[in-house]
Amino acid sequence: MKAVLRRTYHLDDEAGTDRIGSALVDWGAGTICTEGESYMLTAKEYVLLKKLCENRGRILSMNVLCDTLWPDGSYGYENSLMVHIRHLREKLEETPSKPEHLLTVRGLGYKLK
Repeated sequence: MKAVLRRTYHLDDEAGTDRIGSALVDWGAGTICTEGESYMLTAKEYVLLKKLCENRGRILSMNVLCDTLWPDGSYGYENSLMVHIRHLREKLEETPSKPEHLLTVRGLGYKLK
């Protein structure tokens, strides 16, 4: 998986972990571990979460996030981004419908607390 991510998104070998609430993100393995569960990140989820973690506490606009996921501008709808955000919330949040960490900032974008 690391080789695919490196080739596709020109990422350096990532190592280390980040904690988001009770979830532990293992960048080297591309996984999110919560109490008793482990989830593999897709390539898009990995890049999206990495961008949000690098800018923790800051609002990232939909355009910035779409350009991060689709650098060639090939995305057609912002709904695609919303689907990836929803999938990340399902893996990160205890209650995805009431997120505490991956927040929507209405009219502006998303923010990771």
